Amino acid sequence: MEHLPLPKDVASPGPGPVPYVCKEEYDEGPFLTYPTRRKGSNALGNETEMVNTDLNRVLLEPVARLEAFIQTWLFFGLLREVFGELFAPAQFVVTTASTSEPQSVSKTSQVLSGLKNWLTGGPRKVLNTGQLVPMVETWMNRTEASKDPKDARQTQYEHIAACLQLTSTALRAVRPAVRPDFNPWIRLSVASIGELLTQATNQAYGIENLEKDNRCPGNWRLLYDEPQSIAQMKSNGLCPYEIHRIRNLFLTIQTYHFLTWMKKAAPGTRHRHCTERECLANYNDLGQYIAKHRDDTCRCDNYFIDISEVIRILSRRSLPLLRILPGSTLNDIRVDVVEASPSLKYVALSHVWADGLGNPHSNSLPKCQLQRLFQLTRSFSKMEDDEGMLFWIDTLCCPVGPPQAKAMALNQMKVPYIGASHVLVFESSLREVESSRLDPTEVCLRIFTSGWMRRLWTLQEGALPRNLWFQFKDSAVELRQVWLKVIKIHNTEIGRRGLSLDITVLHQSLRHFFHAEKADREISLDSVDQAIQFRSLSVASDEPLLIGGLLSLDTAHILDGPEGSRMQRLWSLMPSAPRGIPKNILFSRGPRLCQLGFRWAPASLLTTRGGQDGRLRSTDVEYSAGHLTPAGLQVRLPAFQIAMASAPKGLPKNPWNAFSQPDENNILCRNVDGKWFLLYSKYGDPKKVDQDLNRPSLHTILKKGYEPQTLLLESAFQFGDSPENISGLLVHDDGNHQDSTSKVISDMIVVLGMQQGTSETLLEAAYQASRTLLNDEITTEYTKLAIEDEKDQKEHPAYANLEPQFAQKLFDLAENIDDQNIQAAIKIHNSRGTKTFFPVLIASAYLGLHCDLGPMLPSNTKWCVD
Repeated sequence: MEHLPLPKDVASPGPGPVPYVCKEEYDEGPFLTYPTRRKGSNALGNETEMVNTDLNRVLLEPVARLEAFIQTWLFFGLLREVFGELFAPAQFVVTTASTSEPQSVSKTSQVLSGLKNWLTGGPRKVLNTGQLVPMVETWMNRTEASKDPKDARQTQYEHIAACLQLTSTALRAVRPAVRPDFNPWIRLSVASIGELLTQATNQAYGIENLEKDNRCPGNWRLLYDEPQSIAQMKSNGLCPYEIHRIRNLFLTIQTYHFLTWMKKAAPGTRHRHCTERECLANYNDLGQYIAKHRDDTCRCDNYFIDISEVIRILSRRSLPLLRILPGSTLNDIRVDVVEASPSLKYVALSHVWADGLGNPHSNSLPKCQLQRLFQLTRSFSKMEDDEGMLFWIDTLCCPVGPPQAKAMALNQMKVPYIGASHVLVFESSLREVESSRLDPTEVCLRIFTSGWMRRLWTLQEGALPRNLWFQFKDSAVELRQVWLKVIKIHNTEIGRRGLSLDITVLHQSLRHFFHAEKADREISLDSVDQAIQFRSLSVASDEPLLIGGLLSLDTAHILDGPEGSRMQRLWSLMPSAPRGIPKNILFSRGPRLCQLGFRWAPASLLTTRGGQDGRLRSTDVEYSAGHLTPAGLQVRLPAFQIAMASAPKGLPKNPWNAFSQPDENNILCRNVDGKWFLLYSKYGDPKKVDQDLNRPSLHTILKKGYEPQTLLLESAFQFGDSPENISGLLVHDDGNHQDSTSKVISDMIVVLGMQQGTSETLLEAAYQASRTLLNDEITTEYTKLAIEDEKDQKEHPAYANLEPQFAQKLFDLAENIDDQNIQAAIKIHNSRGTKTFFPVLIASAYLGLHCDLGPMLPSNTKWCVD
């Protein structure tokens, strides 16, 4: 796809072509009803339902016909609908003359193998989007300059947004998990155009408040998460941990595609044991750690710092600095320890220990490394016109012992970075690339995907300095200067908007930390939580120390006691942090502390398993913060009382084996007003998704029969036209009520999703039909037998005799539905025409295989959660 930006040096084999597979030209009719014109509809209901029905039918067709339909409609039809006479289809189709095997085709993929055969058979037509961005810019200029009335412009905007929404819906139906046989390049071509049109449309129509006024689809990148992209990133030198981080942190197709083809260091064997959960290549086994020389052939000696002088300066609550005196030879190198003063300028080094500049055994480094540090500080000396430029590095300036001296250094770890004239990041992958060859977006993306960004200690080291530099192969780059260039690109180049947008989002999540003019801004837990995503460290007990330091909490108190209880001491200090403890911390993922009164508190805020989902958000609205008490975290939240639906005893457990093994981590719920919801575990099966958790399934918790059982909600349902999905926490009452506050114990983090439209119509129709069946005589016959065990039921002759009658009554109820809306809903959701589809829904409601929700309790209801 020629409109998508690529890095300076594209990794081999490079992006593949998009085949032209249309069987017919687009018919120039209205975009939204093309599936109905293409397929012909006999569905009942409104126009939207007819389109959905016909689209569902098309999506079941053989892959060749489906790919042709999708390309004709969603590529050519969408561009024609948006751009009108500006769009000339012939400009987007070229004939390739190559008959050689394309290097960009993976031989291990069945789909791409088919594409290889298609290409090597001779000249073929392929798509070319080289003219797309200029066409978009022309259209945007026309639209922005339009004199159409405001109402007309709003109508135009909403129509384009509806076309993009339908495009997104159709692409979701051919994503890899649903149609693995579908050509990934065709899917990419449509999704990437949808993303570009979303950005262009919002700008052209002046949609500034995206959260409030945007009507276009949100995240197109989720529609393009291809297995071959992941495989390509691995071959580029990225480990599974970094790939997982990219998939979760970067939100646009442009960036994802760019990073798919960006070369990194040769992978070698460093990442062979890495997983999505952690990068073991950057994990430091401190017991086996050995400081590295500048190259493998060097055998120079280590230089040992005068640690007694370092400790003396630390005991004065001052900062030790270093001055390197190079001497005439490497062996003559000397390092003086100097006490910091306001007049002394220095450079603080920030580095990843896995690159070899650490030393857990002694305060020493190879002399060759000291020589390199001297050369680096000299470049800053020239910048500052100060030949006496000093430097600071944790390896030499933080005593490895005794414990009291180490604690003194840890307690003031912020000081070196706050006071430094410059902080220089020294990271191996960046030092292999010449920054002068790269444009600003690639410089930023290489910084944001470097190993330095994945370590927790380095966050603080980049959080506090006035000037933050990154050492590349040819020179050091100052982050603020390159960031200003990215801002200019964001404002002027729609064709690179995805790249600059992703960089902006990530940069803004760190803006409290990476800009000197923001240093006096209030830093709260949610901003720290956002910044530490996908960061890790080798010593787990350092996490509370780092978080406490970033929040300006009393790190001496955190250090004062056993290492294993540092996290509890951090949480005990958290009420004094800006904005305190956000109440939605109850809905964040991961293991909890075990201490009574702190069982609500995460044992760690480091997670690599969810991207934006589950991160903290503290706001200034009423009741946003929790109040720490000895019994737990006191909060105000809306809630539902929840219980498994009741059903008469003796009903068949699984009539005619209609029910397959249920998903143990989701269940339908109905409230007192007849509204339907899907309740599901927020992170799937805890035993599969989060190995740190050893919790029972959602069904097991619900069937424990706690009285009462409550579902706390992160926010109240508004019951509007738009679907809502709200995080929740299943809790049970411990029987202790004080001052109108219910004391509850947490069980599982869940999501409650409201069912709307035809889904709600279908479920409520099945429920009402089941009420008819409950009043039927067959229910009386079952309750007389009153056999509860499923095995005993199947072996009992009376149950065997009742089963055909029961099945007939279910099918009669289903066939006698005469409401046209219900009939249309059944056709939409049962596109394959399965005869048992609706009877099984009736049976589910009849047997009480759902939950009942009580009235929603108000948002100011008080709870104390442990």
